[in-house]
Amino acid sequence: MGVRMGPTERPAHPPEGTGPAVGPLFRRIDLIILPIVFAFDVLVFSQFLRTDVITPAQQVGVVCYSVVGIGLLIFRRRAPLLVFGALLTLSLLAILLTDLYSPVLPLLVALAAVAELRPLRVSVAALVIVLLPTVLLVVDAARAASPQAVVTATIGSALFYSAVDALAWGIGRWARRQRRQVDSLQALHTAQVQEQQVETENAILAERLRIAGELHDIVAHSVTIMVLHAAGAKRVVDTDPDRAKDSMTTIEASGRQAMGELRRLLELLRDDEGRTLTTGSPLPGLAQLDTTISSVRGSGVSVALEVHGEARRLDASTDLAAYRLIQEGLTNVTKHCGAGARATVSLDWSAEKLTVAVEDDGAGANRLAASMSTGNGLAGLRERVAVAGGDFVAGPTETGGFRVAARLPVAEAGDPAKSRKGTLPDRPTGTLPEQATGPGSAGSTGMARPDDSSGLARIDP
Repeated sequence: MGVRMGPTERPAHPPEGTGPAVGPLFRRIDLIILPIVFAFDVLVFSQFLRTDVITPAQQVGVVCYSVVGIGLLIFRRRAPLLVFGALLTLSLLAILLTDLYSPVLPLLVALAAVAELRPLRVSVAALVIVLLPTVLLVVDAARAASPQAVVTATIGSALFYSAVDALAWGIGRWARRQRRQVDSLQALHTAQVQEQQVETENAILAERLRIAGELHDIVAHSVTIMVLHAAGAKRVVDTDPDRAKDSMTTIEASGRQAMGELRRLLELLRDDEGRTLTTGSPLPGLAQLDTTISSVRGSGVSVALEVHGEARRLDASTDLAAYRLIQEGLTNVTKHCGAGARATVSLDWSAEKLTVAVEDDGAGANRLAASMSTGNGLAGLRERVAVAGGDFVAGPTETGGFRVAARLPVAEAGDPAKSRKGTLPDRPTGTLPEQATGPGSAGSTGMARPDDSSGLARIDP
């Protein structure tokens, strides 16, 4: 039942030749990087501060020339190779035509962008090409040095420019690896979220089909009762009209219930038409609550039952939903807390609603099972309660325990108050004394605690 899923594969890194996805044209970090690059490049790699060798007009020219290079850097993430080529041309022209300005930093920023956004072979080629302006800068440094310092100036400038070239290229490759790791983690997270959604949808689908099968059994039971009483009324209608009248009353009540359950069934199956439903054994209800609690006590969990208000008649599907919530809640306590835990089952009856809750104290011997939960059981319970026309909440309590609760509608007051299968017999308000019986299991679909603690922890009757 449901969709069969294959194993989830970890997303692999994209091929080296593809490169990371193109980023936005402008980032806020550029508001910091580009002004620093402009100021440092103009002040360090030009004669801008030497007013004895540069005129004001030449200063303006240096600034404008640098602004052009900085402006090109804005497009480095969209077209890193074109920007690198343009800045390489500007650097070569400035180095060859004038001694006033030698653009260095804009070209290094463009080299870092190529190393980050393009494959290794392309970035290595860009690093080799950068050696051309580096050689010209080393030659200029050697020419400007005195005869005694030519060797020192040549070696020093060569080491300096080679180091900054390698540093810019290395920063770009490091940024590329970081981006690829982030993209891989994001892809993995997306795949896990999608897998969790599929598992939840499958769990809901399985629970919906199960509920539909149970509603099918309820309708079949009601129709069977109607047929039997109709046959009996037919036999005694002439000899015992009163018995025939009672049978007709029962038929009317069963028909109303069957129509209500049939409406729920059709609404539930609005997206699941064409699926085959199979009938099963008679469905449980609150009448089997004592047996379920006793079996849970047999596993070492202390369970107290509190009943408030006067018990009222429930429709069969509502009775089943209340029972399933208690059954799965107690089994959840057994699985997640284990022996030594204390749980309280409460039934609060009012004129129109029944509030059912299962709450534990958070103690117990088994505290590791919660980490293995998928949360699918809560989705199934929420679906079941919604089909019954109720409200469902679940979440941690202030005392460190966990609580699941639902508010379910009772049968309409106008319906004949016949005694039905699954209706809880009257009990005095209070706590049922604890008693251990033989070992057993409550049976459950494996309701899990949610990782999200945002759910309400209590429903007030």
